Amino acid sequence: MHGHSPSWFILSSEATADIHIDTLVPAIVFTVLACVMVALRWYGRLCSACGIKTEDYFVTAALLLSIANTVMIGGEYKIDGHRKVEDASRYSSLAFMMKLVFAQSIFYHLSINLVKASFILQYTRLFSLTPSIMYTCYTLLVFVVAATAWGVLGVVFLCSPVQKYWDMTVPGKCMDAETHFWSTSIIGIVLDWTIWILPIPVVGGLKLPRRQRMSLLVVFGLGGFVCVVSILRLLLVREFAHENQVTKSGTYALILSTIEVNVALSCASLLVMKPLLVRYLPVLISEKPVTARQDLRRFSDFTEVFSAGLDDLEKAMERARRERRRDTMMSPTPTGVRSPR
Repeated sequence: MHGHSPSWFILSSEATADIHIDTLVPAIVFTVLACVMVALRWYGRLCSACGIKTEDYFVTAALLLSIANTVMIGGEYKIDGHRKVEDASRYSSLAFMMKLVFAQSIFYHLSINLVKASFILQYTRLFSLTPSIMYTCYTLLVFVVAATAWGVLGVVFLCSPVQKYWDMTVPGKCMDAETHFWSTSIIGIVLDWTIWILPIPVVGGLKLPRRQRMSLLVVFGLGGFVCVVSILRLLLVREFAHENQVTKSGTYALILSTIEVNVALSCASLLVMKPLLVRYLPVLISEKPVTARQDLRRFSDFTEVFSAGLDDLEKAMERARRERRRDTMMSPTPTGVRSPR
């Protein structure tokens, strides 16, 4: 299905992208929150014995993309503040705005899927001894890579040539942008809910102290909020687009996309903050004071992912095998059967 160049609606009306201060402020607030959470994540990693993992780099890359998106929202806000200008200048400004929208769309798909991949990689460490979850995680990683490719390449090649995305005067054709938006949104929602639900049966069966259980509920509550935001993003954008309020639908897409990515970043960072909380806010984690050694042992028992924990498990299994062999050798010899000499 072919459609207009995405730039047609702002070049054929008096409205621009309708970027007001109420769009810019949430973007800045949630981006700052994500920056703080990711910084604490890195501090916790550097201060713990766990070391830096691949998912930490994924989260950091997603944060940088989110910051870039917020900067571009600021640029759109500045352009939107100059509505009353002559046609030539207005056309140039709005074409530049569409270039920002083009980049934002790509950065959104990259950042949100990097966060999803970081969650999955974290799960592979937390549940490395649960084969069913491991297989599911690897399958989800394949789908996340495919979703990223479809999201990014779908934007890049939405129009042919690419320049037609922001310049409707360029000869060429464009595919239906709404179809791409719908498909990527639905795929993202399915992945969000799957990633959120996946560990709940295992975590729900753990016998944890009340405060640790409450901490996990907060983390999973934020994860559920991300899932809800992704649905709201789809429904609100669709509703206003079908009411021909295209600029308002674009505004909601900007706000909710920013919130979705940054809350997901915060949630992903909370998952690895236990050592930091134990050190500075132990009252949030422990029912009674514990030593650092005791807490590290509990954490290793819970995750069963770090090399020391795996080594201990292997040693315990080897000791059990040796004890079984020893018991077999020391068992009484049946009556009438002489032991070999």
